[in-house]
Amino acid sequence: KDAVKDNLVQQLGLDIETVMLDPGHGGKDPGAYVDGVMEKDINLRMAKILGETFREQGLKVLYTRKDDTFVPLEERTALANSKKADLFISLHCNSNQNKGVQGLEIYNLNLADSEDAAEVAARENSVSRKKISDLEVILTDLMLKSKIRESKSLGDDVLKNAASYGNKFYDLEANGLRQAPFYVLMGAKMPAILVEMGYLTNPTERRRLQKYAYLKRLAWGISQGVMDYKEEIT
Repeated sequence: KDAVKDNLVQQLGLDIETVMLDPGHGGKDPGAYVDGVMEKDINLRMAKILGETFREQGLKVLYTRKDDTFVPLEERTALANSKKADLFISLHCNSNQNKGVQGLEIYNLNLADSEDAAEVAARENSVSRKKISDLEVILTDLMLKSKIRESKSLGDDVLKNAASYGNKFYDLEANGLRQAPFYVLMGAKMPAILVEMGYLTNPTERRRLQKYAYLKRLAWGISQGVMDYKEEIT
C-alpha cells in the first residue's frame, strides 16, 4: 500500500526533492539601501546559508543567481520551471518610511489583501501602486491555473516554524502570511513564496540581518517549515 502511495505521489509530482532559491535583486538593482547596507547582498548571503541548510535535510538546491548578477523578474520563475523545481522561495529584506516598523513577513501570490501588501508588491515589482490594479486583473485570469492554495499552505508552515524558532533567540515579530501580486511569483508551476526577512529601515533588524547567527537561525526555521509542508503533502 505504501509503495502504491509513493508511486502516486511521484506521478503527481507532489514530492519535494528540489528547491529553487531566489535571492532578490542583484547587479544594477540593489533593492533596499540603508546606511551602506544593500538588500541584494543580504539576500544572496541568506540564499547560500538556506541552501546549505536544505542540503543538510537531503534536498537538492538550485539558485536563480549565485553572485551579484542582475536577473529580470520574469526569468526567475521561468528558470525554476525549466529546472523542474518542486518549490520556489524568493528572499528579500523589507523597508518602510517608519523606522519603527519591523517583523518577518511571508507572501504568496494572490490579490493584495491590504494596502501595505500592495505597497510592498509595488516596490518589489518596481512599478507604481496604480499599475498593481492592472496586474490584479491579469491575475484573476491566472487564478485557476496557479498553485495559490499550495503556496498558502507552504507559507503558513514556513512562517509558523520560522517565527517559533526565531523567538527562542530574539524578540521576533511575525507579521503574518500575506497575499499580493508579485511578478517574481507569477508563472511558477510549483508552490512559491516570497520571504521578507526583516526591515532594513529598522535599526534592530538591520543589525540582525547583517549577522550570520540570525540568518542561520532564520534559515533553520524556514527549512523546518518546508519539511513540515513536505510531510503534509506526502
